Amino acid sequence: MTVADFQRARSPQQQQQRRRDILDAARTMLDRTPLGDISLRELSRQVGLSKSNVVRYFPSREAVFLAVLVEDWSRWLDVLAGRLPPCEEPGTGQRTEVAVGAAIAETLGAHPRLCDLIANSQIILERNIPVATARDFKAAALARTARLAGLVTSVIPELSQEQAFEFAGVTWVLIVGAWPMANPSPSVASVLAEPAFAGMCVDFVQALTRTLTVVLRGLRSQLGDAD
Repeated sequence: MTVADFQRARSPQQQQQRRRDILDAARTMLDRTPLGDISLRELSRQVGLSKSNVVRYFPSREAVFLAVLVEDWSRWLDVLAGRLPPCEEPGTGQRTEVAVGAAIAETLGAHPRLCDLIANSQIILERNIPVATARDFKAAALARTARLAGLVTSVIPELSQEQAFEFAGVTWVLIVGAWPMANPSPSVASVLAEPAFAGMCVDFVQALTRTLTVVLRGLRSQLGDAD
């Protein structure tokens, strides 16, 4: 059953289906249209609802895409959990750090919609939402950051929970910075294709792998300093 089959969603099942249809439509649109070009009106049209009906479920366009971000984040973590190396053995530290950094970077690179939403989270998505939506999003972000931290400590148990959480937070910051640089506008991309500017091109997976590896090594070195 689609949203168009019940214009008046009365039962909890119908309401849940309507919410799902809105998110599915938003996800489909993001796969073919830049976030900045998607209006609430166009999203509503794609779902087959009026704007006022969509706002009953999500208070703004930004709230819809934050919900997509949260769901995609969970799905990425599920994928990452299966890609991380086993718990490290003594003497394998540096290899483990590279493997963890590569697993995170490569799986993120395979989830471009998530990376784009993260890159736009502070500058676009958090700008037009009520306090309740902001609180819900930050709570969801906190839980998923904690899960990433837990995945890292399952591989590198030497790290404290505090260090692993710091690493997870840095991962978010690096996505925010590296993703737009690796995916410039068409005009900028054409300039970067010129030999004179080749050194300014950013390979997202490569850059993220290297930087996350450095961060992990820096956190591990703190343990040695503490000793």
